[in-house]
Amino acid sequence: MSVEMSRIKTYLKKIYDSRFFWAFLASIELKNKFRRSKLGILWTFLMPLGLTLIMSVIFGVAFHQNVVTFAPYVLSGVLTWDIFTQSFVGASAVIIMNEPFIKQFNHPISIYSLKSAVVITTSFILSMISLILWQGIATPSYLPVALLSLPTTILFIFCISWSGVTISSYTNTKFRDYPQMMSLVMQGLWYVSPVFLQERLFTGNKYLSLWFSVNPITHILNLVRRPFLEGLFPSSADYLVSIIFTLVLGLWAIRIDYKNSKDIVFYI
Repeated sequence: MSVEMSRIKTYLKKIYDSRFFWAFLASIELKNKFRRSKLGILWTFLMPLGLTLIMSVIFGVAFHQNVVTFAPYVLSGVLTWDIFTQSFVGASAVIIMNEPFIKQFNHPISIYSLKSAVVITTSFILSMISLILWQGIATPSYLPVALLSLPTTILFIFCISWSGVTISSYTNTKFRDYPQMMSLVMQGLWYVSPVFLQERLFTGNKYLSLWFSVNPITHILNLVRRPFLEGLFPSSADYLVSIIFTLVLGLWAIRIDYKNSKDIVFYI
């Protein structure tokens, strides 16, 4: 046990020692993300607002929803769901894309997924401005609770993102069909998770209702929705399921990194 703890401490120290390197890579990626764009960083919240407007009008009419109240529900879902798609699909090529650095430097492989997680989490924080502004106008009384709960939510988002990118990047490096297959999986999860479909549509069927209650995505969405849309802190069940999901995902990522970090260079 002491040997394992020593290895973990050494590994974490290597990540910390290379902090300026992966932080620089993260800053470069953020800058390049909006390079030569007229609106630049404004797209981080203009895009979700535009998508929310389209979806709210279409599905609001289809499901007879009040667009004014339905739109924040959709916006919170879009912002949170983007974390999953970016982590498990969008950033899955991070090891492949950083091949020159991996072959040149003896840094831990996980710093490249860490770099992507920093970028994804930063983008989430910036995109949350749109929801903060929206609710600041519509329901300003909810903002104190929403802002108090937000740091904890961001921590969950960061941990989920780092684990997700680690899992997806290793998998994609060894199996190059991963992005296409995972895109289909994520599309399926999109429709059976309350990203834009409301809870009442799930509770009419006992199987869908059960899936709704055990689906970790439901509870992670509640970390954003309950404070911003209801002015309440997330429930203990929301936190408990989110903690379990984050721990399971983190342990899975650690296992994959431990088993593959030494020979992944042969798959690049």
